[in-house]
Amino acid sequence: MEFIIPTTRDELMSRTGTNHYCVEDLLTVRQLPVALQAFKSTCKSNSKCVVEHFDTLFSLLCLHKDLDQNTREEAWTSLLKGCQTFCRSLETTLDESDLSREERFASLNALKMSCYLVCQFLEQLDSEAHRPNAVVAGKGRGKKSKPASDSMSMDWEFERQQGIQVLLSFIQLSITKLWDPPIAEEEFVSLISTCCYKLLENPSAAKVKDTVICIAHIIGHLIKRFNHGLGASLKMDQLLKHFEFLTSPLTQIVEILVKEHGCKSIVADIMREIGNADTKEAARDTTAAKAYALFLAELAEKMPAVVLPCLPLVVGLLDGESYTLRNGVLSMMGEILIKYLCKEELDDKLRATRDGLFEKLEDHIHDVNAFVRSKVLQIWLHVVTEKCLPLLRQESVMTLVVGRLNDKSSIVRKHAIQLVTALLKSNPFAAQLGIDDLQSNYEKEKALLEEMAPEPSASVSADSVSDKLKEEWSTLEKQLMEFLAAEDVFLPRDSTAASTLIGDDDALEGVLEKIVRFLQNGELREAVALMLASLDSFPDVPLFDAFGRKDASESFDESTEDSSGSKDNADKLASTLKEVFFLKGPVPSPTPDTSTTSNAGDDRMEAELVKQQTLVQYLRNSLTFARQVQQCIPVICQLLGSKNVTDVLEAVQFFVTSVEFGLSAGIVGLRRMMALVWSQEATVREAVVAAYRTLYLEPKEKNQRSVASSIVKNLASLVVGSNYGELTSLEALVSEFVKSGHIGHQVIKALWERFAMKSDAVSAQDARIAVNLLAMCAQAEPDIIKSNIEVLIQEGLGPRGEDDCLLAQGTFQALLKLSAAPKEKGKLAPEPFRLSSDHELANRIKTILVKGITDTASNYWIPMANQAVMVIYKLLESPDMVCAGLLREMGKVLLEICEAAKAEEGGDEAMKSSSVTCVLTRVLSFAGQVAFSQAVYMEVDVLTELKRRQAVSEESSRGGRRKSKGVTCNSKGKDAESELEEDMALAGASADDAEMEYIRKLCEQELLSTNSFLISLQPLLIAVCTNSAKFSDPDLQTAASLTLARFMLVSSQFCEPHLQLLFTILEKSSSSVIRSNLIISLGDLTFRFPNLIEPWTPHLYARLHDDSPLVRKTTLQVLTHLILNDMVKVKGQISELATCIVDHDEMISGLAKLFFHELAKKGNSLYNMPDIISRLSDPDIGVGEEDFQTIIKYIFSHIEKSKHCESLAEKLCHRFRATRTERQARDLSFCLLQLSYTEKGLSKLLENFACFADKLVDNDVYAHFCQILSKSKQFMRPEAKVTMEEFESKLEQAHTRGLEEGDVAIKASKASVVVGTRARGGKSKAAASKKKQMKKDDDEDDEEVDVHSPYKPRRGVRGQGKPAKPRYVIDSDDEDNDGDLFDLGKEGLDADDSFVTKPFGKRSKRGKVTLTPLQSPAS
Repeated sequence: MEFIIPTTRDELMSRTGTNHYCVEDLLTVRQLPVALQAFKSTCKSNSKCVVEHFDTLFSLLCLHKDLDQNTREEAWTSLLKGCQTFCRSLETTLDESDLSREERFASLNALKMSCYLVCQFLEQLDSEAHRPNAVVAGKGRGKKSKPASDSMSMDWEFERQQGIQVLLSFIQLSITKLWDPPIAEEEFVSLISTCCYKLLENPSAAKVKDTVICIAHIIGHLIKRFNHGLGASLKMDQLLKHFEFLTSPLTQIVEILVKEHGCKSIVADIMREIGNADTKEAARDTTAAKAYALFLAELAEKMPAVVLPCLPLVVGLLDGESYTLRNGVLSMMGEILIKYLCKEELDDKLRATRDGLFEKLEDHIHDVNAFVRSKVLQIWLHVVTEKCLPLLRQESVMTLVVGRLNDKSSIVRKHAIQLVTALLKSNPFAAQLGIDDLQSNYEKEKALLEEMAPEPSASVSADSVSDKLKEEWSTLEKQLMEFLAAEDVFLPRDSTAASTLIGDDDALEGVLEKIVRFLQNGELREAVALMLASLDSFPDVPLFDAFGRKDASESFDESTEDSSGSKDNADKLASTLKEVFFLKGPVPSPTPDTSTTSNAGDDRMEAELVKQQTLVQYLRNSLTFARQVQQCIPVICQLLGSKNVTDVLEAVQFFVTSVEFGLSAGIVGLRRMMALVWSQEATVREAVVAAYRTLYLEPKEKNQRSVASSIVKNLASLVVGSNYGELTSLEALVSEFVKSGHIGHQVIKALWERFAMKSDAVSAQDARIAVNLLAMCAQAEPDIIKSNIEVLIQEGLGPRGEDDCLLAQGTFQALLKLSAAPKEKGKLAPEPFRLSSDHELANRIKTILVKGITDTASNYWIPMANQAVMVIYKLLESPDMVCAGLLREMGKVLLEICEAAKAEEGGDEAMKSSSVTCVLTRVLSFAGQVAFSQAVYMEVDVLTELKRRQAVSEESSRGGRRKSKGVTCNSKGKDAESELEEDMALAGASADDAEMEYIRKLCEQELLSTNSFLISLQPLLIAVCTNSAKFSDPDLQTAASLTLARFMLVSSQFCEPHLQLLFTILEKSSSSVIRSNLIISLGDLTFRFPNLIEPWTPHLYARLHDDSPLVRKTTLQVLTHLILNDMVKVKGQISELATCIVDHDEMISGLAKLFFHELAKKGNSLYNMPDIISRLSDPDIGVGEEDFQTIIKYIFSHIEKSKHCESLAEKLCHRFRATRTERQARDLSFCLLQLSYTEKGLSKLLENFACFADKLVDNDVYAHFCQILSKSKQFMRPEAKVTMEEFESKLEQAHTRGLEEGDVAIKASKASVVVGTRARGGKSKAAASKKKQMKKDDDEDDEEVDVHSPYKPRRGVRGQGKPAKPRYVIDSDDEDNDGDLFDLGKEGLDADDSFVTKPFGKRSKRGKVTLTPLQSPAS
């Protein structure tokens, strides 16, 4: 009976044909063990055991759920043995040359039965082995999971491999002989292939390499011998779509199919299916697209030569919507370029293909999708690192990558920087790409090349050779033309003529030389025949352009129809032969005495010329590349400040590479990178530290001393040219290196040697840099300075320090590191390090300061003196006495110089002497620094020392009490002790407060009192500040104003009477430096005496409109600091800060934006300030409508919470009623447009519709509200549809009605002209009454404001005249007043006032206060 492979098991239970095999009755569960034992006993010896016991095995399949696991496993192992026995028997049977029909039929039935059972058991057992409930978790904590009762005991991975191996054994045999005709039935092929594909769907099976290889061989045999190619490609396509984990296994299978079975067509079939995929669906189903992309990339990586011809099948995906598929195709192109098309010996076709692929990659650098752009950059990076980028394409790639550095996507920027870095590392030009050096070398070599190039006048011999060739050719040409006219050489020739005359190994050069030889010997027929053959064999040679690079025989055959065509071809042939003759013609033999020398010289010259041309081209390419890299540096510098950590890390790595390759512009980025040592991101800090360590602390020298010297030189190069901020960052870096041990003892020793100038090669600048670096190292280890104080004083403050203020200043900075003694946690603060007031240090300071004060050539005395004062107050005992002595000495010097100047110039002219001015400037600056340091000393050092001594005293007293009590104490005693300690702590806190108050009282009353050593300079200081005409030197005025501010910081008693003078200098000084310094000082005064400075705050805000960008920037920074630290209340003047957003200076604009960004984080500070809108919309403020919108857009972008938007929207709606101009209504509507609206917010607008209904007649206002509505529709829920429709209809009605009323008003105004004269005659009583009532209200308002002012308003005749025309502004929300919002009065400074006047209580425009002129204080 014939076994028909069923599609379902039920088909075997019923007979479908008379001669078809069927299983009539299934065995029961009780019968199965006996039948299984019978099968098991025969499976080793009987090759037909599977056929005989098929019903038993089929019953096992159908009843597998009712059987125990051991029975199923036993049946499987027995089946494998039976199939293996049958396979051996079948192999013997198939080897026989003649098979009977009965044997073939029986063997075919047995084969199909065996394969069917193996496949069914494989699928069933594989699904059971990996079902979710195959493992039962153990109960209770800590119990391990255990197999279920019916779980497998055999190693299924091994057994599955055995089953697949059995199928492979069957397929490898010549089983097609069993069919007649010898073509396997489709059901059999489907049975085997379906089983293999189902096994692949199991992730555990797909991970086993041997299993995948066996399945690949089975599929390979099915494709090669059973016509399964199309089915395999379709099935693999389906598997890729639904199982992403099969990407690598299927790639491995395809590789085996191609390499071991020769099934190359399957690659094209699969890629055709992928190329026909719906890109729109792939954009939605990213799983399938991702699997396709990975498959294409891996396939191209393993078989690039096979994939390349199939590339056109998937190129169309590059234009599809799925970016994942685009990534896959581009990755495939990249792998082909790297693995196959990177060879040098490519033919023209492959070279063109390579260029086309590179162009595709270049095009997609600008893809619309960021992931594609990123992927393309990764591909380029891979190409560059594998050194597969052609030199000619490097310039275009570099140009494209530079544009991606500004990409909006961070991942694109990341890979763009990586690619630029890789291009720099693997550049084929030079290890050092300094543009200056390259430019000079290029110019030098280019000039040399121009000198080496032969000049036409010098080539006399070449001209003579050319003349001889022309004479010889004229004779040959006549013979050639006669021959061509007589002989019909252009008849159609055999296609093999060229191959017989020119061999495969013959080169073009040899053929041309042979043609010339034939011409010289008069063998014209052979020369012409060889010429025609060469036209066929070398059609692409430019020498043969006369024939259009076509096949010669075709060209000639087409033109033999008439005589004119034949004549044209003869002329073309003669012309071509002429070119060949002149190209390869004989050179006349030179005279015997010069032939050898001439030829050798020409060869050498030609070789040298070619060498020089190559060198110049190399330098030109190097220079172009270096310039391209340098163009990247400004962009990458900006990325150092990016919020994205990857941008910063990649930029750091780029700058390290650029400096290693000698790019001078890379130093700029390296210096900017230094500030990142303060970054809050640990990865960024670590990267910066590692970068500087790599560049500066890891020299190539091996000797320890040489290494230390190199490190010192490297660090010194960082110090040179650094500003204060960079030096501070460098100090943090150096301190980190000292802590980590990268700057060791040898480096410190080398620095001390440089500082002491023990070598003649060390300059004065090197010594100054060395002491600065020592100070930086001492930040981490103060003992570096403490153990060498004598050396510092002797070298830095000795004779060299007297002549070099910068050296002395660096020495003072190093000494200051001794004052920063670290406090250990849980321990008392250590005793401060101080030296006696008669120490050598004090003497050297006195000598340097007093001796150098008269040195007018030095510009560094003042900063050096400031550091000296700090050293005095930090390291010496009785610093006030030391400074008092210094001031006395300086005063004597000043008096001596004044006396000398008076004797020479006489009178007041002496004060204008340069020497007097210089000394006076330095004395005043020194006094200011002393006053400031004295206050700091009292409030910090003295107070800290008092607290330390008190803590020491308390610690000793507590220790004494514990010792006296002993160890035994009851709980009651412990409680009493703890209470006593708490009481002492409270008493200590009270004592601290009392001590602080006492110190402040001393500063207030004693530091600038009549007993103070500073009081003697006060009259001189005030005289210099108030008499700028007499003391006109800018440096003197700068020092005097700064000293005045420092004196004011010491005591409020001195500060209050001199505030007016300080603000007068601020307003009227022509020096931007003075104004900037005073702004900074006022910030400090605001912190110290807030109540005194508060009335003068408007003058601070006024500096935001200063002409100098420096002053505006400083003012903005100071106000930002004060407001964000809650030292100045956020009031109406904040609108002045808002105007800085549109400042022309980009830095000021950026700082203003940063201020509002930080202010938005401080609770409700931003939401309670609609006064910005009021003041900015005032036409008198001077902010244009476009600038207003820019400001509002930025500020309102920080209002995010819906409740704040609703509250602000309601307030703005109410303000429509107070508008007086169309501009104000437009501004308010624009502000409403910037808010985001919920359903509740839209309801607020609807509730307050009456407030702005009359303003909707304006087209701009109406357009803004329409935009609000359209913007809300995009995010509003469907439930709010009714509200939106109602709002929309009201808007339209109000707009239409307003237009109609406007037309009526125009007509009424025209009619009122007739009766206008009567209306002018008088005023109604109602109008007069109304005016009187308004005046009364105004008076009440004035009185109400004056109540809150600390100053009494000055009343005079000012208000008795004709009242000025009122102007209107929106009031601040601080007063919570929504009434008359645009009440503007105009008040300002009197032009005749010599001093800035004291602030008055009532505020006016821009938050300025009313000013009252005061008398000038006596100097």
